[in-house]
Amino acid sequence: MIEFFLRGHDLPLVLLAAAVCLIAAYACIGLMQHARRASGRMRHVWNAVSALSVGLGIWATHFIAILAFRPGFALSYDLGLTALSLLIAILVCGTGIGLAVHSRGRIDRILGGATVGVGISAMHYTGIAALMLEGDIIWQSGAATLSVLAGMALAALSFAATLRQGWRWNLAAAGLLTAAICALHFTAMAAADFSNCLPATEGAELDSGLMSVIVALISILVLAAAIGSLVLDEADNRRTAREAARRAADARRVAEANDRLNLALAHMGQGLALFDRDGALQLHNQRLADLLGFSMDANLIGTSLAEILRRSHLAFGLAADEAGYRAAELAGQYRQLIDEGGGEIVQPISDDRAFRVRHSPAGDGAWITTVEDISESRRNAAAITHLAHHDSLTGLPNRIRFGQVLAAGLQALGSPEEKLAIVALDLDRFKDINDGHGHAAGDHVLRVLAERFAAFLKDGEVLARLGGDEFAAIKPFTNMTALRDFLGRIEQAINSRIAYGEGMLVVGGSIGVAIAPDDGVDASKLLNNADLALYRAKAEFDQRICYYEREMDEASRQRRAIAKDLWVAVETNGFHLAYQVQKSVTTGETTGYEVLLRWNRPGHGPVPPGEFIPIAEECGAINAIGAWVLANACREAATWPEPHKIAVNVSGLQLAQLELVDLVKMVLDQTGLAPSRLELEVTETAIISDRKRALLVLNQIKALGVSVAIDDFGTGYSSLDILRSFPFDKIKLDRSFMTEVERDEQAKAIVRAILALGKSLSVPVLAEGVETTEQLNVLRAEGCTEAQGFLLGRPGTINWQQLDGDGRRFA
Repeated sequence: MIEFFLRGHDLPLVLLAAAVCLIAAYACIGLMQHARRASGRMRHVWNAVSALSVGLGIWATHFIAILAFRPGFALSYDLGLTALSLLIAILVCGTGIGLAVHSRGRIDRILGGATVGVGISAMHYTGIAALMLEGDIIWQSGAATLSVLAGMALAALSFAATLRQGWRWNLAAAGLLTAAICALHFTAMAAADFSNCLPATEGAELDSGLMSVIVALISILVLAAAIGSLVLDEADNRRTAREAARRAADARRVAEANDRLNLALAHMGQGLALFDRDGALQLHNQRLADLLGFSMDANLIGTSLAEILRRSHLAFGLAADEAGYRAAELAGQYRQLIDEGGGEIVQPISDDRAFRVRHSPAGDGAWITTVEDISESRRNAAAITHLAHHDSLTGLPNRIRFGQVLAAGLQALGSPEEKLAIVALDLDRFKDINDGHGHAAGDHVLRVLAERFAAFLKDGEVLARLGGDEFAAIKPFTNMTALRDFLGRIEQAINSRIAYGEGMLVVGGSIGVAIAPDDGVDASKLLNNADLALYRAKAEFDQRICYYEREMDEASRQRRAIAKDLWVAVETNGFHLAYQVQKSVTTGETTGYEVLLRWNRPGHGPVPPGEFIPIAEECGAINAIGAWVLANACREAATWPEPHKIAVNVSGLQLAQLELVDLVKMVLDQTGLAPSRLELEVTETAIISDRKRALLVLNQIKALGVSVAIDDFGTGYSSLDILRSFPFDKIKLDRSFMTEVERDEQAKAIVRAILALGKSLSVPVLAEGVETTEQLNVLRAEGCTEAQGFLLGRPGTINWQQLDGDGRRFA
């Protein structure tokens, strides 16, 4: 069969034609695939390049095979028809390639291949017609028809194979296209009988040598196209690999992003929903379904906003009609909010539950809705607000809340009959409870009292804890009976005993009352007036409730004026010292001097210490005054010719300061006074106010060599316990016992008992306030150690030149 088709052909040239054909076919397939991957104008460019390569290849194959044909005489070619055959190959094959490149399916590819087969046939028979012969070629019509059909069929199969991707399929397609070209050519040549033909002698012709050169050049072009196709294929393969890798990486990233998105959606604390422009749900997480009361398997995709709202309200227990009405109303509100650019709404669901719903436009009419359950945060906010306005220990309103209620109550006062009582309340013995039983007991007392207060309060009545054991109350009333009833309930609450552990605690308290508008309409002024009344109640032993009186305000103003002048005196050295002699009862010799502070207030004259010392303690000037007294007394005593001892009083506030020890040491160092010549006098009250600290300070002072005396002994309720707790160097008997000692046997018995106590403890006793010889004789008879008073010497400055031997005369 092969010998039949190759009869009369030069085999090496036939093989060359087949090689050129295969190269051209592979270039055509590769360039066509490249054209399919291109877009726009470049697709047409690559379509043309592919058509050119296959056209040239088909043409070169044909004429190489013609050159291999040996009809028995030399062949020459008509120039015009030869060129026309090349043009036919390029154009018709380009049309078929274009049909395949722009194809949308298998049929278009097959039709494109068949068109290329037609182009091969047209080129072949035009090329045969280009042979310059005399005589006619005799054709076998069946074989000629078969050649055309074979070319079309194999070319169609070749283009159909390009539907598959990969170099193997490209090679198969090139092989089928090569078979189409070769089958057509050699079948057609076998169908031709050249026995009646002779070479022509006239016309424009191309001889075989020139034709060989042209075919060689075209073959080189075809080879270049094939190499270019291979290069493009390799580049495309690399690009395809890179693209595949990129797509794979993108797919992985998308998958990871989807996984993260799904994970985030699944674990979001908020419900999330995406609605399209028509209001249909496109995406949501499970949290949204949970918040709205839907089951796990509820299918909400495509559901409208109004329907979701209706079904959610059914889930929260509303009737169908009510749920529908409520859903339509909310849907309208939400759509209006969305149309206005989005925003959020706090949506109450029940008495103790609420959602924060936020709508955010997402473009093209779509929007994103988030739903957050803020019930817990609202409860926390309410708790924080409550804590901000209530005392954490007792739960009572605090100072801030009390001020708000007071301001509102004052603003609400209308008719003259309407009154508002502001009540200030301090507990008695509360510090003793803390010191004696611990702060846990004090906290227990406050909590129990708070419960009692809360239990008896009526509408409009408020009782707040301002701090420590300080309370305040507000009572609106129109008659005094109602106010007295309210105060009576407070008294009953604070005066009833409180069980703690195995014992009972007794508190009690003092109450001050100011009434608006009678005592003012300013909140701070009313509170100040209630405090003034409270201070008076605390000072009165037989009256636990005091009402504000204008005289209290005047007294308060006077105290403030004195306090101001005291600070001026501190800054301007406006004080001076006086000394009162202390003598031995038995020998009459001077044993020392008590240092007394004196103040001539500018514009008012001398002010008694009993009047300005308490004010100095209140305003905080006492520490500066005490330091001044100590420094100046020690400085003056250090210059005396006689080494008498000086006694300096120390207030309770000074004694509460650990810095007192450093002050005493510094003054002694600076003045050069011997520590044994300094005696500090403290009262029982000063020690009791903070007993532990006071005793610590006194022990440190004694360690310096300074002696300590207990002043005003006998007037406190814990005198014996104080004497047991601290080894005092002297007991000073209060002057109140001396006024009655001459004629009152009971007073004399008390003096005798205190002197006996001092003797048993080996502590000397000094009696104050000795003004008569009879008083001095009683003390001498009872064994008193020392005395001071007007009888022995009045307070004043010391002029050592005018003193006699026993130091009686003073300037």
